[in-house]
Amino acid sequence: MSTKTMKQRIAVVAVSALTAGVLSVMSAPAASAAVPTLLASTTAGNKGVVTPATAGTVASPGTTGLIEAGGYTSWQTDYLVNDIGNFTIIAITGGTLSTSGVGTVAIDGSAWISPDGGGSAGAVANLRFTPKAAGTNMSVSMYDDVDGDGVVDAAEAVATKYVLWNVSAAGQSGVVAPANTRVVIVGDGSTTYTGTTDALYANQVLNGNQGRINLKLYDGREIAFASDNKSVTFTVKSGDCFVGATGAQTLKFYAPATSSGQVSAFTAQATTDAPTSCVIEVAVEGTVVATKTITHQGIVKTITVSDVEIADSGSSTQTGLATVRAYDAANNSIGALALAEGTGANAFVSSLVVVNAMTTPTAKTSSGSADVSINSGAAPASAAATIGWTCSGLRGSASVTVKTTLGTGAIVYSNTFTASCFGDAVNYTAALDKASYVPGDIAVLTITATDASKNAANDQEVMGTANTAVVAIAGSNMTAITAPTNADTFTSGKKTYKFIVGSSEGSYQMSVDLPKFNSSTYSQAAVTVAYKIAASSATVSNADVLKSIVALIASINKQIQALQALILKKK
Repeated sequence: MSTKTMKQRIAVVAVSALTAGVLSVMSAPAASAAVPTLLASTTAGNKGVVTPATAGTVASPGTTGLIEAGGYTSWQTDYLVNDIGNFTIIAITGGTLSTSGVGTVAIDGSAWISPDGGGSAGAVANLRFTPKAAGTNMSVSMYDDVDGDGVVDAAEAVATKYVLWNVSAAGQSGVVAPANTRVVIVGDGSTTYTGTTDALYANQVLNGNQGRINLKLYDGREIAFASDNKSVTFTVKSGDCFVGATGAQTLKFYAPATSSGQVSAFTAQATTDAPTSCVIEVAVEGTVVATKTITHQGIVKTITVSDVEIADSGSSTQTGLATVRAYDAANNSIGALALAEGTGANAFVSSLVVVNAMTTPTAKTSSGSADVSINSGAAPASAAATIGWTCSGLRGSASVTVKTTLGTGAIVYSNTFTASCFGDAVNYTAALDKASYVPGDIAVLTITATDASKNAANDQEVMGTANTAVVAIAGSNMTAITAPTNADTFTSGKKTYKFIVGSSEGSYQMSVDLPKFNSSTYSQAAVTVAYKIAASSATVSNADVLKSIVALIASINKQIQALQALILKKK
């Protein structure tokens, strides 16, 4: 095949390196395989192209672009220098190629073979690539036809440069796309606009603070708008948020100083100290792009103290003896609370100690709104406040409360609870919940411990010590669901264990031995608990069943005989 003929022809070639939109890039093993550079055209236009489209830009191997269906992109390639007889093959999938000057068009899957550089540098201009359809990637690849046969063989295919265009639907450029627009609830006055997920817990706003919704506009090609000239509204669909006219309200919103298609809205409860849950509808150019729900917590209504433990009277100040949570009128769990000792301290419990109190978030200032306090994003009451108390050294209890002081000066007290200071265990007893069990039952063992004053033992001491005082609890045909350990503690002077009852019937004894508390001083030693395992009284044996069948047959025979006698008598 002559060079002249090769320069003018359009050859349909099978390009093994191309697949539908997926290409591999490998380094060239042969020095002779040198692919020319593909650049954006400096003379021809583009339509519907987002990237890459800058004139003179070099398309590196693996470059990815974005173009709309119905558009086109124009490029040019330089000649191979001092490589007379070689040609550049440009292959395209998912689109068509037209070449200015040559006047021919290669259809999808075909290749255009460039003129020979003739040993001098130059350019083939106005290579126009047009995508076939939205959703089908258009890929353009270039090869150096070293042997000049018009076909890309294996050796030539490894030296490849290509550009892959993602093709979007037509008419999406500059049109707001609800699916692509980022609308997120943020905390701490955040200026993040690119995320797609609300900040954790930011939708739960502390009383008197403001919630924040950030919005950034994107079109159908997921390209961010460069300006904020779109009409954006935030409308309260339900809930008592912000003060405004009856019905739907457009919230005040602020465009940050650095806005580029970005806006923020700040929500606030309309009624001071009242809890409310607001549904906010976000619309751009009249099209709803998102709906967000923000809960504004109210003022503290109730405080609850729970999980109360018994303190060790032998220690002074102990912490973590109870947990505290606060709620508003709508039962929202409030995560920031300043606690203090309430009422009830006495000679036994000299004072309450509040630790790990939930911290009030720091006020934030956001662009466009003065002194806006944003929810910290911390979990509401995720770490409840804990309280402890100081024991005077005496054994006894006090009925006490904790309190918080509201901004109005009003004081809210917790439920009254018993703060106790008792001694370590010196005596213990054990009992099972039943005297007799059916195989498969769950047996519950309760160990009750008391201090030297016969109060419930405190909850601070472990029940055993490794090697020297190991907890030992066992009974025949009893399998512990959770095995006893030396680290176990009492709760209000009691500890329970559960066992699965076995199938062997009989009378047994369970041994309960807590060597740590055994002593002659308090006449304490291991204790035993009697129990039985017996089949249910409702169980019927095979012998009983057979006996009943025999009795039933005898009864039927008697009835038949009586009937026969009656019939004969009538005759």
